[in-house]
Amino acid sequence: MKKIIPIIFTIIILVLIVVYGALVSFSESREYGRVSLDYYLLTPNELSQLSRYCENDPRFIYSSADGPKPAIIQLHCLFERNVMDEYLIKNKFDQASRNHFKRGDIEIEFEENDSNKVTVTTVYEYL
Repeated sequence: MKKIIPIIFTIIILVLIVVYGALVSFSESREYGRVSLDYYLLTPNELSQLSRYCENDPRFIYSSADGPKPAIIQLHCLFERNVMDEYLIKNKFDQASRNHFKRGDIEIEFEENDSNKVTVTTVYEYL
C-alpha cells in the first residue's frame, strides 16, 4: 500500500501537467518569465538558448497557432547583436532579410535599438 501512494501521486501530477499544457497551448496569448511552467511548455529551444544572454530579466509572450497562422513566441530583453549573429550561424539559419532568418519551419526576426542591441526576438513556428 505504501508503494502505491507515490505512484498514484506521480500519475496525478503528470495528468495535471498534461492538462495544464493543453490548456496553455490553446490559450490565445500568455506572458511569462523564465521561472514558470509556461517557460518549459511553450518556449522553443531557440528562444530558450538566446534568453541566457539577456542583460535584463527576460519576458516571453506566446500567441497560439490558429489554422495557417503560426505559433508566435517573443523574447523581450536586451543582448548584443553579435550574440544573435553567432547563434544564427552556429544553427545554420538562412538569411531572408537583414533581421529575418529561416530554417525549416522556424523563422526568427529581431528588432534592434540604436546601440545595436537586440530588444525583441520573435520566433514563428509553423506547425
